[in-house]
Order: sequence, then structure tokens, then C-alpha cells
Amino acid sequence: MAMYVELFGRDRYYGGMLRESREDEFVSNVFGPLRNFETTSWLVELLGKAFRGEDYEAAIAAGYTLEFWQRFPKPAGREVPENDTEVSCVLETEHHAFLVIARYWHELSLQTAHDVERDQVIRTFDAGYAALGDRARLLVLTPDAEVPAVVKKYWDDPELLVGKMTDPPADVPAEDLAARIGWTNWVALREALASRIGETPINRTQWNFAKDLVAYLDLIATRGKGLLRRAGDTSVEEGGARGA
Repeated sequence: MAMYVELFGRDRYYGGMLRESREDEFVSNVFGPLRNFETTSWLVELLGKAFRGEDYEAAIAAGYTLEFWQRFPKPAGREVPENDTEVSCVLETEHHAFLVIARYWHELSLQTAHDVERDQVIRTFDAGYAALGDRARLLVLTPDAEVPAVVKKYWDDPELLVGKMTDPPADVPAEDLAARIGWTNWVALREALASRIGETPINRTQWNFAKDLVAYLDLIATRGKGLLRRAGDTSVEEGGARGA
């Protein structure tokens, strides 16, 4: 592949890219190429896993747009102070807007600056629903092998989700609201992309990007966290560069 491995396979530069402060760049490196993909089959597979079997194939048949770092104001009726909520990216289709919380090194926040009872999941879903209404969906993407507790608690107790929303819709059952929060991991994203590589490419450039992204995610998985741990150790980084 070349572009990603050639750039990020060098220890000195790659180590810098993997510092916690550069997580935004990691997210954009993964999702940036996907904003121009014509095929949606990888996304159908990923959303089916994230939303527990929900079929979004028809909903995204017309394609999607993807924008980074969108901000949503706090819900109008919320009395506790709260800054705008920024999400990693928003993947928008004709009928839905998927607000993506993507985390690799950072954990999901269990409380906010002004409200220790308000975690990152409910804050983002609440702000998204207030701004977008029934279009809003929340997709949480983490490296965990199992669904994080901060997501699972809303799946297990939909009334808890409703109780924490600023202005929950009266005409939508709590179970339906909870079903609009999805979770998956980076391994599932990698597999969704890898399964496309075996297909006859509609667009050779996109096919090559899929191969690049799979290789990049493999590189992150096998070397990333080790480099992150030693990112602040100059002597180790210099030694690695001399031995390369």
C-alpha cells in the first residue's frame, strides 16, 4: 500500500502521529478516504453490527456525505451549563445522520465538566437529537472487544436514556430511542473494509484506498500502542531510528 505504510511506518514520525494529542488525525486518516467511496456495502455491514441487526441498506442506498468535527449546541431546554458538543464526524444519508464518536486511545468520558452525571454518550445523543430530531443516530466506535458499560447501560435500561435526555420525544418509545445508539469496534471496521477487497472494484482508486486502510489499521493494531507508550521517551525513539 503504500501511502499509509510508507508515511506511518517510520518510527520517528509514526511515533509522533500516535501521541494521544494526535488522535484526531488518526480518525481523519481512517474516515477521510471513506467520504468519497461510491460503494456503501462496507457501511451496510458495519451498521448492521453496530445497531444490533438493524438493516440500513435501503436508507443509505443513495449514498452518504461525511463531515468532520461538527458542533451541536446544548439542547435549548437544558438548564445546566454545557458547551457545544463536538463529534468526530457526521455521516449523513438521505434519511439519517449518524453522529460518530470515534475513540482509540482516549476512553469514553464518564462525566462532563459541568455535570458529573452526564456522560459522553448521553450528551452527544441528546445534543444530536435536539438538533436533528428523528434523523439522529449515534455510532460509538472504540477498540473494546465488548460493548462498553457506558453504552450497554442504555441498551439494558432504555428508561434511563429517556430520563437523562433534556426533552425526550413523547411519541417515540424508550426502546426505539435506545436502539438508535449503536456501538462497534475498529476490528469490525477493518473486517468490513477487508471484505470489500475481494470484490471486483467499481472504482480502482477506491479499491486501493480500501487496501491501504486495512493495512493502516493493521499497522496501528500491531505497533501503535507500543509506540504510544514510548512516544515520550526520546532515547528509545532515537535508538529505534538508528536501528532502522
